[in-house]
Parts: sequence; C-alpha cells; structure tokens
Amino acid sequence: MKQDKIVTENKETLKEYDNGGIIEAFKGVDKTANDYEKIFACCEHFAKQGEKTVLTPKIHFKDTLYKKIYGELSGTQYERKCPDFKVGVNFYEHEGFDVKKNSDPARTFGNMISRGTKQSDRIVIEDCGVGRVWAQRIIYERAKNEGDIKELWIREGDNSLVRLF
Repeated sequence: MKQDKIVTENKETLKEYDNGGIIEAFKGVDKTANDYEKIFACCEHFAKQGEKTVLTPKIHFKDTLYKKIYGELSGTQYERKCPDFKVGVNFYEHEGFDVKKNSDPARTFGNMISRGTKQSDRIVIEDCGVGRVWAQRIIYERAKNEGDIKELWIREGDNSLVRLF
C-alpha cells in the first residue's frame, strides 16, 4: 500500500492501494471536522476493493468549484447539495448521531436516513444499535414507498461497512 501525497488540480491523493483503489480529497475538505475520520473510513472500505474514492468539501452552490465537483447533480433533486464523498461516479452521504442522545435507536436510525436522503440516494449511516432484520425491513419499505434509497450501508465500530440495501 502506497501513501504518497500527490496534489493534482484541486485534489490531493491521500492513499493508494496496489489493486488500483485510491482515496483523494478535494481542497477545502475540513480534515478537522468531527466526522472526517468516519468519512475517510468509508472511502477506505471502497478503496480497498479497488474503487476510486474522493472526499468532497462543503461549499456554496454559487462557488466556482461547485460545478466542477458536484456538476453531475445538476437537474436532480440533489442539486445545490454537498454529499460527503464519491465512489466512482456515485455520490454518498455519511450520517452519524450523538451517542449521548441515542436513547431511542429506532428514532436515531430514522433520523439518519431522513437527513441522508436529503443529500444523496446512497447513504452510509453509523451503527446505532438497531437489529439488522428490522433495519432491512424499514429500508425496503421506505425504498418501495418513496424510492429515495439506492444503497444503504451501516458503518460498524471496527470501521467495516455492511450493505443492508
């Protein structure tokens, strides 16, 4: 595994894998943000499988870089949004929760999905302690009724991702 930092047009390479997987980040990504390490771990999961991943910044849609980074979202319900990262050609949103406020895992799960689907139809959520069978049933029902989820992954405590939908 190589770990060279190579800066290219508005991006830097953070990590490369021998299988062709790569983790890049656009300039402007806040590496001090609370969720940076979790988003990086999501990218790492996909990069280890040979995928090209890119961490994306939070920028205003009028910023000149917005179209360069998020131009593919034009004309979709996600136009003017800033999903957290990209795998290949698909944007993903990561959603977490406040452990101190997680008194109702079912509500936490629903809130993460609701927030996530405002940014992307591909979501990675933190494991909040709901059962996988229950979670899959809720996701399938929502996807069937609202059609706003194409993929849903749960990030477990060991940084592994498990696809539920």
